[in-house]
Amino acid sequence: MLTGVLMALLASLGWAISSVIIKSLTDKIDTITINTIRLWVGVSVLLLILAASDELGSLYALSTESILYIISSGVLAMAIGDTIYIKSLSLLDASIAFPIAQCAFVLLTTIGAIMLLGESYSLLTFTGGGLILWGIYLITVGSSKTTGDSQRLIVNRKGVPVAIVAAAAWAVATLALKTGSVGGNAIAVSVIRTVSSALVLTLVALPRLLRPTPQTNQFSTRNILLVVAAGLSTYGLASVSYVLALQMIGAGKTAILITSSPLLALPFAIFFLKEKPTRKTLLGMMISTVGVVLVVI
Repeated sequence: MLTGVLMALLASLGWAISSVIIKSLTDKIDTITINTIRLWVGVSVLLLILAASDELGSLYALSTESILYIISSGVLAMAIGDTIYIKSLSLLDASIAFPIAQCAFVLLTTIGAIMLLGESYSLLTFTGGGLILWGIYLITVGSSKTTGDSQRLIVNRKGVPVAIVAAAAWAVATLALKTGSVGGNAIAVSVIRTVSSALVLTLVALPRLLRPTPQTNQFSTRNILLVVAAGLSTYGLASVSYVLALQMIGAGKTAILITSSPLLALPFAIFFLKEKPTRKTLLGMMISTVGVVLVVI
């Protein structure tokens, strides 16, 4: 149980770091290109890990049905969901897009896990989940920008439904992955998900990459290194940890713990994006921490 919780929190950390990095790139490189490069970085890292662990044979141990579930999960979550989420980051502040997507994700996944997978929950689990969501709301409200004497949240209304659609794709993918990954090697499962997603997205991105563009600096060394760092964080850390968490503690609890991502992203947003925490932001951090503890109990 405790190991599964740790895996879910490691996945949260990986996605938090990746989101902050990607936010800094959304005005320089288009969303599909960012995600395509990031996915191929992930493929390279995961294949190296799989080869080093001497688990290549585990790829053949999965049934055809499991592989189809895993591929569907990867395409839905990584090729579709992540690309849509990156688009929402170009429309919303990271401190708004991240909590909206995570809150919708945990709600949809929890409902799906109860109704479709028959997972059980205690009162403490729901209480902890509620506290995490409340804390994230306070972080969102607190992460506002000040102009003169008035405060305003940087919100493009079009970005809100975009973030929710991304969350819906993640939720369906999570339920499919939980079904297909039972008994499978976590690294092998991650390799199948990432390779299938990278292939699908490459077919979509190829015309864009071959098309001449006036933005001669979009593929600068700095930008490419940042995309690579986002790929390492997402797929070297988050993807494998996420699969392990699903196998150990189930889809519902994993989804609830994943909502701590905005909490973990806050220090990176402060340091890299120069955001300044308010009292509400700090209160939200503390409330979310209590919520995580209740989910663990």
